[in-house]
Formats: sequence, structure tokens, C-alpha cells
Amino acid sequence: MAFEPHDIEEFDPELSPLPAAVLTEAPTQSRGSKILHIVTGFVFGQGMAQGISMLAGLLLVRRLSVEAYAQFGLANGFQTVFSVLMDLGFASTIVPLVGDRRDDRALVGRYVRSARHLRNRAYVILAPIASIFFLTLTYRRHWGLGTQLLLLSSVLVSLYASGKVSYFSAPLFVFGRLREYYVPQVISGAGRLVAYVGLALFGGLNAWSAAWLSALNFTLNGMLVHKASRRYFDWPAADDPSVDKELVNYILPASPAIIFSAFQSQISLFLISFFGGTVNIAEVSALSRIGQMFAVLTTFNVIVIEPYISRHRREGLLRKFALFVVLAAAACVPVVIVAFVWPGVFIWIIGQKYDGVQNLMGWFILSCCMNFVSTLVWIMNRARKWVFWSGSILEVALLIVVQIAFLVSIGMRTTREAVMLGVASSCCYAVAHGYVAVVGFLRGAKPTQETPTGQNVLS
Repeated sequence: MAFEPHDIEEFDPELSPLPAAVLTEAPTQSRGSKILHIVTGFVFGQGMAQGISMLAGLLLVRRLSVEAYAQFGLANGFQTVFSVLMDLGFASTIVPLVGDRRDDRALVGRYVRSARHLRNRAYVILAPIASIFFLTLTYRRHWGLGTQLLLLSSVLVSLYASGKVSYFSAPLFVFGRLREYYVPQVISGAGRLVAYVGLALFGGLNAWSAAWLSALNFTLNGMLVHKASRRYFDWPAADDPSVDKELVNYILPASPAIIFSAFQSQISLFLISFFGGTVNIAEVSALSRIGQMFAVLTTFNVIVIEPYISRHRREGLLRKFALFVVLAAAACVPVVIVAFVWPGVFIWIIGQKYDGVQNLMGWFILSCCMNFVSTLVWIMNRARKWVFWSGSILEVALLIVVQIAFLVSIGMRTTREAVMLGVASSCCYAVAHGYVAVVGFLRGAKPTQETPTGQNVLS
């Protein structure tokens, strides 16, 4: 991706994910290979983790009945929404706020502890609300109280464990330690896949058993990531209110858009669960499995691109910013063409029982690609601390206006309408994040002020 040697000083050769023998090379060669080590670590690590996750997801799509997959898909979508609401971007602030100060172990520890403290507080507040919301949503489906409670309990466990994964992963991203980040995912993911296969062979695979295995996967992953990241920071003796304030002040301008987008990520699923049938819920959930293919590249942007952009000098930033956007868009073009011309390729992935969505695949993949590029822009904006109230207001206002107009004029009763709502929403994200990028280049990051503890707080 056109990285230059003088742009990768932040990668420490002593912390390379590759064997130590590589680090004995000449300084010039070592410097030129640092970014290659990071990218290689990502490709192999994310490839294995995502491959296992995709196999597990496709096994569920193919082996679960349409009703069972609708149950699992609704629980999974619900967990995704409330995970974002509970985190509110606190864990994602660690990388940009640490910036080039990663050698300060105490500082990194304060940020991690603060992110944990804020997320745990949000969990205590939102878990009861999530429970009521979930039971209300599933009651209309007449799935039985036992199934509802088993699904809900798996969601609550997943929500708590996923937070642990988020904030303890941040130090590994700061130091580019991708092996330590991916090994836990591969181990826990492989265990989940084996358990899925075992249950499928003996007839025990259903919606709630699949959901609980997913929750246990999050729990084990969190424990392993915590163990791997402990040597990269010093854990503070107590919570620091000033650091809490710093994280809150940083993310506050983006919080309206984050909260709104949390629901937007699954808005089609939730609306179709109210207005559509069980088959529609299953179809929308099955399509989301196809959308997970873009998770690999989005994760790359978080793990590799965000730390890189956060420490890049102002000179040449626009060129790199534009380059990443162009490369991302160019990579999406052939995928969109295939989805429109040969949608059967994607139907083969999720199974013939979802053949009814074949004529929608092109539009769905188009919306996924638009979201992927828009998310890349948002990640780079966040890395540069370009978090503005005007951007959040624009994003929320656009989505509200466009979606209300869509629901009034078209409605939300079929899978087609759910997919087209996703396309319209993707356009809103592209406009809003593009606006923030333009404002960021014109105005730069918000000024900072010193806190009593000496930390920089966004003013």
C-alpha cells in the first residue's frame, strides 16, 4: 500500500510478531521489512480467524432450520447493537489517544483501565434495558419463553465478554502484536467450530446452543487476549476520573452518531422482525453472513491503517488518505460486478434455501462496499482526532430523513425493501464521513488542554 520506510518508525523490531531471527538483519533491511511483518501477520492471523468464523457461520446457515436461524440471527444482531452501545467507542479511543506515547506503560494502563471502567458502567445500566427490549422483540415471534431466556442469557454473556476483548486488544494494536491478538481468536474459534460440528452430528445444534457456544467463544477469547496484553502496560491501582473525562471528551462529539449507528447496523433486521415474517428474518440474517466477508478488510483498517494514520506526519497525509480510499473502492468494484452478474456464487455460499434473495445480491453487496469505504474514512478520521459535532448531527439527520421517507413511501415488509433501505443508508454514511474528512483537512484536530494529571484532553 505504498508505505515508505520513513513512515514506519512506530513499529518496534523487538515487538515484531515474526521470529527473532528476522530481527538480526541489517538496520536498513529491518526497517524496510517492519511493515511487511505487520501486514503478513495480519493476513495469516486474520485469514485463519476469519476463515474459521466463516466456516462456523456457514455451517449454521446450512444446518439450522429457517426458523432456528432466524432465532440465532436475531440474537446475534441484537448482541451486535448493544455491544456498540455499551462500548460507545471507549476502547477505540485508546490507539489514537496513546499516539506516539506507547512506551509510557503507565499511560497505556490508565487508558485501558478507564475504557474498562466506562464500559462496565455502561453494561450495568444497559443490560436490564437490553433484556426488556429483547424479550419484547422475541415475544411477538411466539418462540417460547425457554428459548427466549436461553437466547437472552447468551446475549448478556457475549456483551460482557466482548467488552473485555475490545479494551485488552488495544495495547496489542498499539504495539503491532498481531500474533498475540490472533492466536486467542484462532484457538477459541476452532473450539467453537468443533463444538458446532459435534452438535450437528448428534442432533443437538439449534439456535440457543449455537448462541451459547458463541458466548463461550467470546469469554475464552477475552481471557486469552487479557493474558497476552498484560505485559504491554502497567495496571493502575485505581480508576482515574481525569482519564475517564479525557476518553469521554474525546468520544462525546461522535456519540450521537455512534448510538444512532448502533441501531442502524441492524435496522433492517429489527424492522423486518416487526413487519415481516420469520422467513424474511432468516433471509436478512443469511445476507449478513455474506457481509461478514468485508470484516477482514475492516479489521485490517483498524489494526494496521488506524495506528499508521494516527502517527503520520501532516505532510503527505492527504496523499495517503486519498490513496487508501481509492484502493478500497477499486477492490470493491469487481466484487460488485460479480454480485450483479453472477449472484449464484454468493447463493452457493449460504445455501439454496435462500435462493429467493438471488436478485437482491448485487444491491446488497453494493451497500456493503459503500459501508466498507465509508467506515475506512471514519477510521482514518478518528485516527486524526477529527471528531466533530457537526459530523454527528449531519449523519443522524441524513439517516432520519432518508429512512423515514423510505418507510413512508415504500415500507418495510419484504427482504427486498430491507436491502434497498440498506443501500439508501449507505449513501448517508458516505456523505457524512466524507464531510468530516474535508472539515478535518481544513481545520485539523481539536485543540487540547492539559488536565491536572498532565494528560491532554480534547477541549
